[in-house]
Amino acid sequence: MEIPLPAAVRSCQLNRRHTHGGTDAIAVTLKPEALKGLLRSCGYRPNLLRSNFVLDGEDTVPLVGFAQFPTDSRSACVIVLSETADPRKAVEACRPIGAPLIFVCYQDSLQWWMQRTDSAEWLESVPAAKIEKFFRAHQDEFSPEAVYRAKTLGRVRSEYQMDFVDLGVMPLLEEEVGTALSRLISRNVSGLKKRLGWGDVTSKQGQWLLQTVFWLVSGKILRDKQVPTFEDINLENVEDVFLRVATHYGTEPFNAGSKQKLDALRESARTIDRFSSLALTTTESLAYVYENALISKTTRTELGTHSTPSYLVDYILGHLADWIEEIPENDRSVFEPACGHAAFLVSAMRLLTQLLPADKAVPSRRGPYLRSRLHGTDIDAFALELARLSLTLADIPNPDGWDLRVEDMFVGDRLKEQTQGNTILLANPPFAKFEEWEIAKYSKLDTEIVIKNKAAEMLRLTLPELRPGSVFGVVLPQSILHGTFAADVRRFLIEKFELQEVSLFPDKVFPFSDAESALLIGRRLPEHSRRKRRVRFRRVRERQMDGFRESYKSPNVRVVEQSRFNERIRWDLRIPDLEEVWLALAANPKAGDFATLRQGIIYHGIKKLPTGVQTRSETRFSGATRGFNRLQRNLQLHELPKTYWMNLDRAAIRTNVAGMTTGVPQVLINYLPVSRGPWRIKALIDQVGRPVSSNFITARPHKRSLPTLWALLNSPIANAFAFCHLGKRHNIVSRMCQIPFPKGDKFSGIESAATEYLDAAHSGVEPVELHALMARVDAEVLHSYSLQPSLEQSLLALFTDWKRCGVPFHQRHFLPEELDQSVRFTDFVDYETDWPKTNRKRGELIDKDIAGTLPPTERAELNALQAYADYHLQQVAPRPTHVLDKLEDLVLAKSAKQNKDV
Repeated sequence: MEIPLPAAVRSCQLNRRHTHGGTDAIAVTLKPEALKGLLRSCGYRPNLLRSNFVLDGEDTVPLVGFAQFPTDSRSACVIVLSETADPRKAVEACRPIGAPLIFVCYQDSLQWWMQRTDSAEWLESVPAAKIEKFFRAHQDEFSPEAVYRAKTLGRVRSEYQMDFVDLGVMPLLEEEVGTALSRLISRNVSGLKKRLGWGDVTSKQGQWLLQTVFWLVSGKILRDKQVPTFEDINLENVEDVFLRVATHYGTEPFNAGSKQKLDALRESARTIDRFSSLALTTTESLAYVYENALISKTTRTELGTHSTPSYLVDYILGHLADWIEEIPENDRSVFEPACGHAAFLVSAMRLLTQLLPADKAVPSRRGPYLRSRLHGTDIDAFALELARLSLTLADIPNPDGWDLRVEDMFVGDRLKEQTQGNTILLANPPFAKFEEWEIAKYSKLDTEIVIKNKAAEMLRLTLPELRPGSVFGVVLPQSILHGTFAADVRRFLIEKFELQEVSLFPDKVFPFSDAESALLIGRRLPEHSRRKRRVRFRRVRERQMDGFRESYKSPNVRVVEQSRFNERIRWDLRIPDLEEVWLALAANPKAGDFATLRQGIIYHGIKKLPTGVQTRSETRFSGATRGFNRLQRNLQLHELPKTYWMNLDRAAIRTNVAGMTTGVPQVLINYLPVSRGPWRIKALIDQVGRPVSSNFITARPHKRSLPTLWALLNSPIANAFAFCHLGKRHNIVSRMCQIPFPKGDKFSGIESAATEYLDAAHSGVEPVELHALMARVDAEVLHSYSLQPSLEQSLLALFTDWKRCGVPFHQRHFLPEELDQSVRFTDFVDYETDWPKTNRKRGELIDKDIAGTLPPTERAELNALQAYADYHLQQVAPRPTHVLDKLEDLVLAKSAKQNKDV
């Protein structure tokens, strides 16, 4: 009997086989080429369906479908493979292509697979007779536009996500390729240097080494991507490579130099030529090369250079996409000052192309449009070479012609003039301050520097030039969100713009920078607009960064009225973590009401210190007094720092606030955070009252005891307040004075618990007992604040998985995971202290509940006691699993018997 075949697969090879019944049947053997028509019906253009696509060397893939030019791992959408003995292995071998949709022709069916970051996953097998129906059912989601949106915008916009697109694959691929390219360049720079016999190289030699190797790699990339004029290039013909690359960039040909240099470069060219195919390399991969292989330490320091991570670029453009779409097609124009390798311009190019009608998005028509819409400037000429390559690779096969200018953007009115006429401002400017010599240089060029921070000065000069409807997305140092120096810029932003998002990030976002960063996304409003504006505020903490990089997920997201950022708070654009907690404690007295807090002695620096004058030493010197200079790393909360000999002569001291005072009992507070997490304070009792350096803050109580002050400053309240309001910054006195303290005057419980802990710690009590005693201290402190249970739970959750500092026991949480939503910490400590008493109370409440006399006010207490009882019994006498299984079988058997009897 002949099987009727769908039209799309009638061209498949037919094999006759013998069945057990002796009847002949036709078996369908699918071939990749047969699926071209079905993919075209999903929207794939014929010139973007590539047969026998070269993956690497001799390896080819039967069919690959791309969404648009350039054909790289970002635009790859679908792969069709021939029949193979091991489909999973074949699918995983195609991972570098970056296509999420993979189909494997397997005997008389079509297997549907997807790529994941760690392995391939089989989704479905479709019989040959149902293939056409299958593609019709999935026509919209398999379309190149839908798959491309899911890959590029899915992490930002949940409505674009597809179940078969693993959002972690693309960033991982680009990082892998970028890392491999960085190593290739670094190895060849080192090899070239060695072949030339160069030891320590000069700045000029270093630039030559980097540029020559980079141009050779550029030639290979352009050749592998089959860019016209590069298809037949021989990399070992170094001078020809440099000539073609220079022509492509529109720059002067690069002079390779002497015969010795040419011979050394030919060896590098051979190594680069043997490297795997770079046909699928994306411009985002080049960002890793720029950051890790092409920026010298000197350039990084002098120019404040730091490459924008591709996940931040994608995030910003993804959130701007709707606003940019509202800008008329011929008004869309992008400016990226300090563009470096043009990460924003490349992403903007893709978006502008995506927004064009299909007939205008073809390379021949989009080329002139894009070149008139993308503008960048940078002071680093070498960075702009990479920018030209990046833009060209993103617009293959069109040649160069990009508006990229090598210039100092701060000179004269350049920034103002270049911003005018553009409607999209994207930037990751230098974070550094202007040095005095730079300000003097600009002054000679008739340029006034108004704000000493470069990023803030860039905003000051550009934002006023954006007309209504224009949008911006910028990466900035966090200090701009709150620093006095940028208050006028923030006011202009808040009054004239609609802010869509303010996001704060920890340090280490940039591989070679420890600056805490932020991003702002906004749109210029029409004059006198009365539109009510709401802002998405996001804070991503250090341990949340991996989740944000992979999927843009973070727990600390709020939507607030833009009007809250007003003159009363000096236009401060921050919202502290646990804001509800701090609002609940806003009327409480502050640490500054309980004690006098002052920073210690600030000595003169070496340049201003009188000749022969010492400031501090481990050994005694004339006129010195014993004091505390710095906090040792492993110091416990019941101990004191090592003493140093300190100079109290005013000739050595630049600023003295409180450090010279001696003989006054005090609590010492570390000025530098003791950890990167929420446990950032170590408060220590100094009964003698020694002098201290600026590494400490002294807290001298007005009437409360030192143990009480010690307990309050080491509490989760004080540590959380400092962490939420100061981030990475030092424990500055003005902010520490604002720590909320308990209301009222009953502190005997806190004092008693603190004294008991300190006495026990000095006596060498076992850590497990000290843990229980510290829990009592924390419980007494928390009880004195009377926070609502939900607020207390939020507060304590901040410390989960963070090791407590300054204690001899291991603490990474306050409550067991089983109880963190059920029991107050104070109650938990009480329950732990006296289980028999706890259980009696539980019994009394159960009796009331059975009798129907349990008042609503005691219901919550019974629930907490029941939760603790379950936890306690599991801790002291856990039932073995096999016993639980038998009990379950017994219960089920009894239940079945009862049902049968009924």
